[in-house]
Amino acid sequence: MKTISLKKVSAVAVASLGFGLLSVAPAQAATITAWTQYESNVTSISLTSATSSPAVGSAVYVNVGAKTAAVGTVAGATTTGAITQLRGALISYPAGGFVQVTSSTNVAGASAGTPTVPTGTNVVIANTNNTGATGANSIFIRDADDAAGVAVYDVTTSATTGLASMTFTPAVAGTYELRVWNDGPAQGASTVGNNTIDSNEAVQSISITVAAASTYSAALSSMRSVLGDGTAAADSTTNLVPLVATEAMATTTRAAITVSLKNAANVAMTTGNTLTAVMSGVGGLGSTTGTADTPGATDCNATTVTRAKTHAADAVNTFTLCSDGTSGVGTVTISVTDVSGATTILGTKTITFYGTVATLSATVLQGISTAGVANGCTNDGTGNATTACNQTTLALTPAVVITAKDKNGVNVPALAVTGKSTDATIVASSAVTAVSGTGDKNGLGFYNASVTGGASANVGKSTTIVYSTIVSATLTISAPAVTIALAGAPSAVTWSLDKTAYAPGSPVSIVVTAKDSAGNNAADGTYANLFAGASTLGGAITGSTPAASVEILGGKATYTAYAPGTAGSYIISNKFGTSMPAAQQGGAISASVVVSDPNAAILTQIDALNAKIVALNALIAKIMKKLGVK
Repeated sequence: MKTISLKKVSAVAVASLGFGLLSVAPAQAATITAWTQYESNVTSISLTSATSSPAVGSAVYVNVGAKTAAVGTVAGATTTGAITQLRGALISYPAGGFVQVTSSTNVAGASAGTPTVPTGTNVVIANTNNTGATGANSIFIRDADDAAGVAVYDVTTSATTGLASMTFTPAVAGTYELRVWNDGPAQGASTVGNNTIDSNEAVQSISITVAAASTYSAALSSMRSVLGDGTAAADSTTNLVPLVATEAMATTTRAAITVSLKNAANVAMTTGNTLTAVMSGVGGLGSTTGTADTPGATDCNATTVTRAKTHAADAVNTFTLCSDGTSGVGTVTISVTDVSGATTILGTKTITFYGTVATLSATVLQGISTAGVANGCTNDGTGNATTACNQTTLALTPAVVITAKDKNGVNVPALAVTGKSTDATIVASSAVTAVSGTGDKNGLGFYNASVTGGASANVGKSTTIVYSTIVSATLTISAPAVTIALAGAPSAVTWSLDKTAYAPGSPVSIVVTAKDSAGNNAADGTYANLFAGASTLGGAITGSTPAASVEILGGKATYTAYAPGTAGSYIISNKFGTSMPAAQQGGAISASVVVSDPNAAILTQIDALNAKIVALNALIAKIMKKLGVK
């Protein structure tokens, strides 16, 4: 097949009544009774760009449609396929921007890329003619069986429909013009097309504006933690998943990081960049090439591993992390080198590798239990701020927090930790939950415990709890014992202020003290109706003051208010609510905030100063008299 002469195309185009963007019908009858091979039987051509934002370096697709005249059988044909040929070429392009056009029987943007072939038309769309010859920039329409010919075949294109497509990959920004025409044989010939636009051949052109290649944007690109080793839920949409894994070497993935590269238009980039991941500290990277890594049998066998990993397909990449037998923290640094050679660090992620538990410690956060009641948050960290143990309120605070560490001081998650009370009549039990989610204040390697008080007859007593975990049949790790007391609900409640008088606007500390009926500090917990409602405030007292719900911890609750700006005595008052014994409910409670007059203090200072001046004058006069000075 001959190579098309662009000069000849242009010359013919000028002579053919300015085809431009118009479809031009050939000067032949509407029906061809016998389809001569390579006949120019196309009556019109339609073109639609299937690429929404053409840019340098990315393929531009144009869907091609055509309308043919009705065709009879081919006399004497020995193979299937009388053929008509559609050929494409760029006839206008920016300086230095010429590239070859290629054809495809796939339709860009279409489901499964299938050509539009109406039912019963006997039409085949192909890249080869009936003798097996190909044309890199040609689409062939063939009669499938020579028996019945072809009825009128009419395909109008859209961004997702057509009989085939033409494509080119621009290297220079600017305006390109693609021309597609029905390339039949010379007049009277029955051979393949002659690479020119004859007067009886349909033609169509389309103008496409190509933008410069969009550059890599570090701000819009991302790297996300997406996989733990079962201690954290997989999450591909946020950066909140902690990477924590056992130090034990294995060929399985311990964690993963996905990288999504975007350009300045926030569109995923599939080519043109080089990704490099470097691991420092402990652990390493999977070594398999491609867009996903898989740890090998000999991966991660050093305390510090530095391994560069490059991927060509960079819209979404996954780097897998593996363990090297050492506990500690590994840091993955991912950088991107763009087409200009500039390298930018996209970000870093850390992964913590833990070993066998070596120590347990326990910290009491609510140390006074209630008889027969479980107190303390034991959520595993899943859920939101209203359920997870984030310690923002007493209800979301564990009674005891246990921490597990290996020999290097690294937190160890996912253990079975139990708590045993020395005296179950004082503290009946303690339930423990391992933190596994991201909503917990402390995170993986911590364990949230509640405590349930024993018999009410033992109010005022205390006992110890020992938290432990079994490592093996011969080894159990225990935390030092912690002390938990048993008390009753509030029965006697008082208020106190931290000062007898306050300067205008200064902070006022209000301490609520709650005792049970035996005079012990009341049990820790949130008492929803300790008071009847919000406190009544005299004057312009601001800040925090006692309201209906009160969190009692260690027998106390503390509020910080602010004194008014003028001198005087101001009352804060409330009434006891339904969380108090019936005899106490409705009783009044109050405290007086005394604000001193700032001017009074100044006058006192002035009076004192005047007295000193008078005394000094008297002393001077006495000295002068002795010296005989008049």
